[in-house]
Amino acid sequence: MQSQTTQPERHKPYTGQAVVEGILQINRAIVTRRILKMSTDTVELKIIEAAIECIEEFGLKGATNRRIAVKAGVNLAAINYYFRSKENLIERVMETTLNNAFDWEDVQALPGNTAKERCIAIFEDLLKGGCNYPGITRAHFYELTTDGNYDSLIVKRYSVFIKNLSDDLFQRGTALSREQLNLAVSQISYACLMAILTPKLNEQGLGLDFCHPETRHQFVTSLVENLL
Repeated sequence: MQSQTTQPERHKPYTGQAVVEGILQINRAIVTRRILKMSTDTVELKIIEAAIECIEEFGLKGATNRRIAVKAGVNLAAINYYFRSKENLIERVMETTLNNAFDWEDVQALPGNTAKERCIAIFEDLLKGGCNYPGITRAHFYELTTDGNYDSLIVKRYSVFIKNLSDDLFQRGTALSREQLNLAVSQISYACLMAILTPKLNEQGLGLDFCHPETRHQFVTSLVENLL
């Protein structure tokens, strides 16, 4: 909880256009770098970036081809030329942003030497990403949470990520056996995934907003210190 004497300014949730502007200011360079690994065409890049913005602003269903075309500054024919359909475009966006979220090379660049320090840094980073990209985050989990599809892209990417994480923490050394470590990592990840999807769930009842940096840090640190 925050100190009684020095209360930091409360995080104000972004809405509408402010979401898009805030996301672009913080994350455009990272997202663009990921997209450029997959495409060197400027028009294609603009369409993907516009689709990401539209999902954040209007939601997955509201991100129509017409809205995406307007944001990208292209006509509908351009979207059809590059992606053939909205489904193909959204699939490309999901793949690109998931690669960004679970890229192990980026994870390895995070701070932390011990297993606990490493785990805290990683889950804080994921939680921050969920707050910065709430629309994309919900879209990633749509198939899993709505249809129970355990063959979805999010499950495949997450499974590789969580195995890499467990391996990394085990190599750094803990007092836990490998089986105990896997259980602890699972407990931490389940709690953090719920927080990533619904960071403001306890704001009204308990005054906790996990989009607030200090609250987020205390939440993840408490989990890791008690379980790892």
